[in-house]
Amino acid sequence: MYTISEFAKKIGISEHTLRYYEKEGLIEPLRDEHNYRVYQKEDLDWANFVIKLKNTGISLKEIKQYTHLRKIGDATLTKRKNLLLNHRQKILAEYEKVKGHLELLDDKITLYDQLEKEYNKKSSTAAFNKQ
Repeated sequence: MYTISEFAKKIGISEHTLRYYEKEGLIEPLRDEHNYRVYQKEDLDWANFVIKLKNTGISLKEIKQYTHLRKIGDATLTKRKNLLLNHRQKILAEYEKVKGHLELLDDKITLYDQLEKEYNKKSSTAAFNKQ
């Protein structure tokens, strides 16, 4: 079991962010007899998944929807899978766009490599002819 500060450190976010996630219903820790938050191993696994999902660029609204569906149980497996599939499609579209940007840059860099070789060859030849 972890306190809020231990848990926040363990998952690499601030206590403030952790409280925000709790307020939004993404993480629901148990409470002890003094009403202090108590986090367990299952909370750690779930919080790490939520953070990884967030890092994919998925919206907080979609994470909340996924969390809600997860709480309902296995009857929502297809809905959860579809939510992830839809987000995957968005990521693939972004990937294709970025891939096009990289191709443009690679083409320009290749052109500059060729121009540098030609320039250096001309410079070497000119320097040799002056001798």
